[in-house]
Amino acid sequence: MLIFSKKTLISMCGISAVVLTIWLSNNPIIERDKTPQIEPPKIASTKEQTNEAVQSDLRQTIEKATEEPNIKVNISLQPGSNLLDALAAENILKTQINAVSESLKDVINLRKLKPGQRIELSLQETDDGGAAFNLEKLVVVASTDRLVVAHKTKQDQFETTLQKIEHSSELVFASGKIKNSFYASAKKERVPNSILMDTFSTLSHAIDFQRDINKGDGFILGYESYDDKEYGGTHPGRLMYVSMSLNEREVSYFRYETDDGYSGFFDADGKSIDTSLLKTPVGGGRLSSLYGKRKHPVLAYARMHKGLDFAAPIGTPIFASGDGVVTARKRNGSFGKYIRINHNNDYATAYAHLNKYDENLAVGSRVQQGDIIGYVGTTGLTSGPNLHYEVIYRGKQINPFTVKLPSRHVLQGEELEGFEQAKNNLLVEYKLKSHFK
Repeated sequence: MLIFSKKTLISMCGISAVVLTIWLSNNPIIERDKTPQIEPPKIASTKEQTNEAVQSDLRQTIEKATEEPNIKVNISLQPGSNLLDALAAENILKTQINAVSESLKDVINLRKLKPGQRIELSLQETDDGGAAFNLEKLVVVASTDRLVVAHKTKQDQFETTLQKIEHSSELVFASGKIKNSFYASAKKERVPNSILMDTFSTLSHAIDFQRDINKGDGFILGYESYDDKEYGGTHPGRLMYVSMSLNEREVSYFRYETDDGYSGFFDADGKSIDTSLLKTPVGGGRLSSLYGKRKHPVLAYARMHKGLDFAAPIGTPIFASGDGVVTARKRNGSFGKYIRINHNNDYATAYAHLNKYDENLAVGSRVQQGDIIGYVGTTGLTSGPNLHYEVIYRGKQINPFTVKLPSRHVLQGEELEGFEQAKNNLLVEYKLKSHFK
């Protein structure tokens, strides 16, 4: 048996650490943010220090050095997907998905996350060889100047904070003529998905994308584009301006912030487009059936149709038509998966045939206009994927297209003057940029 002196053992441990460092640096199995640093083993100076204790310290050093550092993953929400789905697709532990979701709720409304939302994950492999991952950090670009950052503090516990983004921005314009569809024509002009979703939501107050839009109609979109100094690249900010030149009319809306902090879209006369209820609560849906008596597409006999049907692909987001409280979230006979929202003492809305509900939605949940509450499906008695939408006034279904609702904000005095100035500045900027395009 070989016996080494203390001095020899220390030399061997140091050589082993150097060899291990060289081996690790030449085996980049996983892309790492930084190379792990190996500390030399700490050997006690007492006479009782044994060969076994030295080897134990060395083993601990090697184990610490070979721990996998964080793996960076960038994802974006897809149509019909939500945050929990996106995290599950990355094989993150379910307990951590639930924990980070609960932590995020204190800072951000998860129902406001829309397709195209950018999310950065920091992951670590678990002991099962990569079948699942630990979530160490999650970053959401919450707005044009804010990040939501969730850090793991303990196993399955997270702390979420808001952080300011340092970046510069410019106003970008996209314009064109509609050929097959507004969506396809806008994508040809490289309009980001998040801007398109905001456009659908904004125009749903005034436009039926199936009946009102025709080939040859024109569109102009103005939106913020940010240079991200921390993460690199560019990303879209807010939709600032939208204009549609239709056959018989022009619809133009401008974003403006009032003195009391309200930020929303106004028409050219300074009237807010926000009313109590949306006209179209599904992004890009095709109106397939009107309110009134009709021949049922499945039952094949005539009966009263007490709502509107919007045909859309399975998984298309459905928006809350107005602010309110969820009073039903259940299977409801021929309606399939069904949601009902009470908006005040007089008005309620109902949504049927859903594929699934938003994961954060429950009876008693408070929602805001434009929140994603569920996704288009085929549950219940239906001939294909669609949303059945009802507006209920004092307990009775009414025609959503004929209900007249007042504007939430009408600008006057100095606020109207400020709006006019901001509107004119934006239009001048568009003309200049389109001239040199």
